[in-house]
Amino acid sequence: MKYLLDTHTFLWMAGDAKSLSRKVFEIVKEENNQLFLSAASGWEIAMLEQLDRVELPDSSQRFVPEAMKVLNVSPVPIGFTTAISAARLPLIHRDPFDRAIIAEALKEKLTILTKEKLFAEYDATILW
Repeated sequence: MKYLLDTHTFLWMAGDAKSLSRKVFEIVKEENNQLFLSAASGWEIAMLEQLDRVELPDSSQRFVPEAMKVLNVSPVPIGFTTAISAARLPLIHRDPFDRAIIAEALKEKLTILTKEKLFAEYDATILW
């Protein structure tokens, strides 16, 4: 199966796995599952670091790609179509990072691993 990680899910995988639900923990540990991280999450992590809202063991420029490699997570770029689709989503959720993640998941038919229940209001498939 293919899964798109929400930003908090990725951060917890990298540093606080006990915060993951049991179901998500089992999914991310299963070697046959493919895990993806949107460039929007990398951007969000860098912003959170700059605003001192997240503490990382290294700079976000090093931490994110290194953690992705260790966790076997593949990057998903924010393409032009995804950016426009994210902007055109109903204004249920106004966070631009989350909107990009939702738009990418809808486009690629990926299940989002997130505890953010609001994502489901976009007809996105979520698991937690």
